[in-house]
Amino acid sequence: MLSSANKQQLTEISAYIDGDFGIVDDTGHVLFYSGAGNEESVCIELTAIFTELQNDDSVNFYDASQFTRSGYIFENVTVDGDETIFMFIKLKTPQEGGCETAKDNCKNVLALAAHGFRYRESQSSKDLINIFKKLLIEGRRNVTEEQIEAVYGDYMANANGFAVVLVALNIVSGTPAGDSELICRILQELFGTERGFLIIPIDYARTAIVCPLKEEITYSYVVDYANMIRDTLLLEAMVETYVSISSAIPSLMNLNDAYVEADKAKNIGVIFEMPDKCLEYSKLGLEKLIYSIPMDACVKYVKETFGEGFISDKSAKELLNTVKVYLENNLNVSEASRVLYIHRNTLMYRLEKFNKMTGLECSKFDVGMRIGIALLILQFIENKEPALLNKI
Repeated sequence: MLSSANKQQLTEISAYIDGDFGIVDDTGHVLFYSGAGNEESVCIELTAIFTELQNDDSVNFYDASQFTRSGYIFENVTVDGDETIFMFIKLKTPQEGGCETAKDNCKNVLALAAHGFRYRESQSSKDLINIFKKLLIEGRRNVTEEQIEAVYGDYMANANGFAVVLVALNIVSGTPAGDSELICRILQELFGTERGFLIIPIDYARTAIVCPLKEEITYSYVVDYANMIRDTLLLEAMVETYVSISSAIPSLMNLNDAYVEADKAKNIGVIFEMPDKCLEYSKLGLEKLIYSIPMDACVKYVKETFGEGFISDKSAKELLNTVKVYLENNLNVSEASRVLYIHRNTLMYRLEKFNKMTGLECSKFDVGMRIGIALLILQFIENKEPALLNKI
């Protein structure tokens, strides 16, 4: 999709070109046209040319910088791996004054025009990324609505909201950091930038995707695509990632709020070792609540629940794991013992020992719920500030 700035630039270029001039995508669909010929007939010709090219296995027109076909010269002007597009000039026939010299001149003019377009588009792309990176990280302090409108206005027109998908490398997994350019390219293939999705590299480990929400691009649609990211990057780039998504926001000026949500969702997923392929901030429940509790309050709750000194006992880890599995299996002794690979009598012995040491009857629903919350809080402390375990 060409922006208003693109079309203005192409209009300026067309003033120096004698003949039919424009830009098409890789199906021959005309994105911009300026010439004396009938646009409808030119569209039909170009569609036929690219249909023929697509069906010709001996031709790879994507790799060719410039090529001639059926009276047209084409130049690939794709920028930064975005939508593949071609600038074209229609050659004049001998009856119209066309000759080899004129053809060579057209090739040179087209190459020069394409260079100017690519350079300006590349600079615009950098400006766009820098502005959105500021908006994501710093918020609206250093970015105005006018700047956003200038670089992204065409995609804002029909949007009824936005969301941020955050892709963060799993650094602690020991997997290689991977090629950030390769990761961005894979994300661009999943989230077509021609539809307004923006791939914004934050640093070597994090990449944000700004997603406009429209009638045909719903929040559920974005979540479905986000769920494919982990598997795709592992398969194609051999890197492990965490993927998280913010709730929907009404305006781009709230982009920092969405980024903070997505980052928080990622942190919650890491701390609580959640297996979800995509962590939706709006669907995180008790873990999100615990994440917001001050650490002092967390330590106090665990100490009050299990009693002074229980956590430091050498049998505590085994007993807590046993109780956790017992609660996760709905207080079913047979199922819990099967999961733990122990005899049911061993399970009963451990539960009784836990009850005696803590004064808690874990088979009661209300007590079990309190223990479950305490176990989550304990996991939060262990993974975020393990040194605080000495205070329990």
